[in-house]
Amino acid sequence: MVSRTTEFLTLISFALASTLAIGQNCYQSTVLSPSPFMGNNGEIFKLSDGSVWEVKYEYEYMYEYSPSLIICPSRSKLIIGKKSLNVQAISGSSKRQSAPSSATTGGKWEVFEETSLQGSITGTVQMGRIFKTTSGNIYEVTGLTLQLVLELQPDVLVLRNGDTYKLVVKGFDEPLICRKLN
Repeated sequence: MVSRTTEFLTLISFALASTLAIGQNCYQSTVLSPSPFMGNNGEIFKLSDGSVWEVKYEYEYMYEYSPSLIICPSRSKLIIGKKSLNVQAISGSSKRQSAPSSATTGGKWEVFEETSLQGSITGTVQMGRIFKTTSGNIYEVTGLTLQLVLELQPDVLVLRNGDTYKLVVKGFDEPLICRKLN
């Protein structure tokens, strides 16, 4: 009996928290990419309103495909089902200017471009590897990484923080820290 009562109270508190969240400058959205959304630290995701976010200090292993969520920019939180995750805004959408720009935050990541990598990517990706995007930009991997991949012209979200670039490549386990060569 205690477990049913606890479950009921959890559902009521979540419903109440969701209702309060909507009233506190929060809004509903859907994760467009990546798919599946994992909810793990460092994961960068894009919402249906065009905003880009990063999961901070969480490891949920959710495996959610295009989940609906409630996002609270002023509290740096998102709610998916019964879970609440810490997030950080990287870039806001044109509809909601909730995410700070790099000019006002002293060096946060901002969206530089959304494009694809040219050709097929096979084998090991490690420091020193050169990538060219279909938009013509050329990047060299400077951060420590070791990934084994096989992707054909994968989509990439390029983030910039000063002279450092982060390539979030579809099909890769983690973002690539790079410098722009052209």
